[in-house]
Amino acid sequence: MLQRSSEHLARPPEQANEPAASRWQAPTVDLREMGRILRRRYKLAILPAVVLVALGLTYCLLATTLYTATATVLVDPRRAAAVETNSQTALSNYGTDDATIESQSLLIQSLAILDRVVRKLKLTEDAEFIPTPGLLDPIKRLFASAAPEGAADPQSAARARSIEILQKRMKVARQGTTFLVDINVSSESPTKAAVIANAVADAYFEDQVRAKNDATRIAANWLGGQINDLKSRVVASEKAVEDFRSANNLTVSQGVTVNDQQITDLNNKLIAARVQTAEARAKYDQVQQIAKSGGDPGGINAVVSSDMITKLRTQYADIAKNEADLSSKYGSRHPLVTNVRAQLKDTQRLINEEIKRILESTKHDYDVALSRENSLSQSLEQLQNVSNTSSQAQVRLHELQREAEANRTLYESYLARSKETTSQESLELPDSRVVAKAGVPIRPSSPKTMLILGLAGMLGLGLGSVLAFGADYLDGRIKTLEQAESISGVPALAAVPLIGTRELAGLARRRGRSELDNHDPRTVKLLPAALQPPLMRYAIDEPATFFAEAIRSVRLALQRTMRLQPVRVVLVTSALDSEGKTTLAGNLAQSLATLGIRTLLIDGDLRNPQLTRSLCPRADVGLLDVALGRATIDQAILTDESTGLSVLPSTTVKQAEIITELMFSERIVDVLDHLRHRYELIIVDSPPLVPLVDGRALAELADRIILALAWDQTPREVLTHTIDLLSPVSDRILGTVLTRVDLSRLQFYDYYRSSAYLKPYATASLRPGAAR
Repeated sequence: MLQRSSEHLARPPEQANEPAASRWQAPTVDLREMGRILRRRYKLAILPAVVLVALGLTYCLLATTLYTATATVLVDPRRAAAVETNSQTALSNYGTDDATIESQSLLIQSLAILDRVVRKLKLTEDAEFIPTPGLLDPIKRLFASAAPEGAADPQSAARARSIEILQKRMKVARQGTTFLVDINVSSESPTKAAVIANAVADAYFEDQVRAKNDATRIAANWLGGQINDLKSRVVASEKAVEDFRSANNLTVSQGVTVNDQQITDLNNKLIAARVQTAEARAKYDQVQQIAKSGGDPGGINAVVSSDMITKLRTQYADIAKNEADLSSKYGSRHPLVTNVRAQLKDTQRLINEEIKRILESTKHDYDVALSRENSLSQSLEQLQNVSNTSSQAQVRLHELQREAEANRTLYESYLARSKETTSQESLELPDSRVVAKAGVPIRPSSPKTMLILGLAGMLGLGLGSVLAFGADYLDGRIKTLEQAESISGVPALAAVPLIGTRELAGLARRRGRSELDNHDPRTVKLLPAALQPPLMRYAIDEPATFFAEAIRSVRLALQRTMRLQPVRVVLVTSALDSEGKTTLAGNLAQSLATLGIRTLLIDGDLRNPQLTRSLCPRADVGLLDVALGRATIDQAILTDESTGLSVLPSTTVKQAEIITELMFSERIVDVLDHLRHRYELIIVDSPPLVPLVDGRALAELADRIILALAWDQTPREVLTHTIDLLSPVSDRILGTVLTRVDLSRLQFYDYYRSSAYLKPYATASLRPGAAR
């Protein structure tokens, strides 16, 4: 429906007194609202896309067609040389990190390599690589710095210009994070593009080989100079070693000096002698201990291990056995037993003598070992004294020997490296290789028509969407009932549709011809219904239309208020002129009159009496005349016989000061008080509130105020200002009404109150037009 529920008519006092500016909040935009914005602003959204696509198409038609050939190169820093050597550090191979690969990519498009390509292919003679004069060249020359005289010859300048063009036509790009690098060259000729791309790759390889050869040659020359210097140092250091050894008598045998060798031998002998002395002393101490304690010396190791002692003891054992046998056989006094006992004594004596001799030899062995140890110690001490005297000389000798050895090692290393570098000088290979040579392209690479047009369209749509959103955001005109209600803080009663001028003209033609012939303007002040403007009677002439439904919605809200409170005077006004307040007031009054309510319609706009011009243009007595006492109310009021509506017109007044004074005088109050007793409801068509003070004065006298807002015309700021002007009588504002609503466009703002939603209930096609 084109109406709002009147549940909000009874507003709390605090809400009614709240300033309108503080009640209004910026609307939030959701996805559906964004879609509606694009639909209602589709022309603005599409316009940038159309313009950019047209510009892109023009560029594609005028741009030079180019073909791009691609040669793929593998930059492999780990590639081995033709001959494996240990001198890789002398040449400093490339690294394998990203920076190195990027450096090689920049090297491919360097001026040195491109200069070789230009020279080889004679591009300075190619018309494609000769710059053509442009429209802006004279301006550029004005701001360019003057070149010094004799700075470059013409050939060099031409070559530099060709290189600059080739740089613009060439692009070197790495494939992801791999070692593959693409060399892309664009040209107007497909064959020429392939030739140049392959020539760039060849020039890059030649540059690598030349750089390696130069590095190898420099390394070889440097190594040669170092080798000669090292050779002289080796000879001098070795001669210094020999001279010092001879001067200090430091003869070497088997790598050590003779004195050191003798000390080593004596030291070993001294160790052995000390071991022998220790053993002899141990034996001697054991004998001395037995002798002091009176023990049996037969348990000494030397005695036990003596062969003579062993034989004597064996002989003693045999004689003792024989004695035992003879004693048991002949008795102890037998001569044989006596002889045997004599033998035992002799054998024991021999054993004791042998033991004594062994004991004496222990003492002798200890003395000999001790004497030998002392002798070796003295000899070793003498040699050590001699060695101490030559220690300083040996330290210096060792220092000279180390220096000579270091010089010899360094000399041999440089000599080997020099031979390897010399052998490698003629066998250098580039670190890169061609993976795929550039072939002749079959399709042009530039301009990319579809890409350019697609990007232009997308960019245009994006820009157009931004412009559409921006324009909609900056558009401060009232579009929906929700906006009117949120900004004003009062209920929005209805949305009155816009009636097309063609439809209104058709209605006028169908019903006005016969009445026009019988109409006499001199005798009839109020126009008959058939001659009145169709828009002023549209609600009762077309009761099944959305227009009539909206008027009935306003009437219903007014009737509900009348049931609750006494309401006699209703002011229909607007913020500005041409917002449909006169049409709203006329149709509302006629709609109320058709219900049998005694209704009076007053044209309160004395400065611009539009209502009077529409209904009774020949009226000669009006509101001003009644208020000034020039005429009675009965003389001024006109009655419409078709509806029973009474009309109090306003004649044209030229003195504006009279109107202003009248609106603030008690005369107009007296007129309205008199009319209150004669009519159930009085509808006053008021002047606009913002430009004139008349309407605000009438608002003070009204019981209820209806504010008309022109759809897509009244700015938010004007509505806010109007509500602020009505703040003294804010409790009397019944609500707002949107007028001149284009239902076909309203669906892009409020679908459920648009013609798309209400179409199944329509009985007449509503077309947008310019009707007031």
